[in-house]
Amino acid sequence: MGLIPSPTILSTDEMGRIAPPIITSVGVGGLNAPGDVFVVQSLLNDRLPKPHAPIAMTGVADIGTVLAIENYQAAVMGMNPPTGRVDPGSATYYGLAARPLVEAPVRSAVGHYGVLPTPVIDAAIASERRWKVPASVTIAQWVVESAWGAAVPAGTNNPFGIKAVGSEPGVESPTSEVVNGETVTVTAKFRVFDSLAAAFEEHGRLLATSAVYGAAMRQVQDADAFADALTGVYATDPAYGWKLKWVIHNYKLETYHG
Repeated sequence: MGLIPSPTILSTDEMGRIAPPIITSVGVGGLNAPGDVFVVQSLLNDRLPKPHAPIAMTGVADIGTVLAIENYQAAVMGMNPPTGRVDPGSATYYGLAARPLVEAPVRSAVGHYGVLPTPVIDAAIASERRWKVPASVTIAQWVVESAWGAAVPAGTNNPFGIKAVGSEPGVESPTSEVVNGETVTVTAKFRVFDSLAAAFEEHGRLLATSAVYGAAMRQVQDADAFADALTGVYATDPAYGWKLKWVIHNYKLETYHG
């Protein structure tokens, strides 16, 4: 049985309640006991930067819950890369459970969970019109790669994790990769773009012209198949395509097209 966090560490809310503890880890690689997941989902609904889409209180650690954890870690805690996991007694748990008298400042001007900024939608549609990459997939990649725009290497305007090559301007930043089935943190040099629109343009160009994405580009009429074809190619995460499809369908991104 876990210990209830001390009220000297966790301040109470306006009704005098103290956040319940979690006993097991929630999120990526966690045990994800339903009761603990429910607690984290409840805390996320309270503590994510507002406005934000509601997190479904299901007790199931689905992709939406993991993305919400990542968004909180990146937008509020400044964690880069976010882990998508809440461990008992961790900084993420105490950050979520604390009830400060003054709201903690949000570190990013963007990055609200479940909120699609108009410039992101417009850039994805423009990319589809020029490069044929499905806008729904591009937006889903923006969500998954950048935790709703909150986890972007500082000063890069690069939400897609596009690496700098040769003499291209870049910024070194930690990132997560899956190696031999294990998630590890490595440092990579990410390309710097003058604007978000320029990053979307380059993302579309890379997918449309690089031979490694040929299988995906043969599926431009089928966003699900396109997303599946990016698995193991665009990202090392073996669940990458599944995550993209979850985001596409859960947020009805198929309604956006060029």
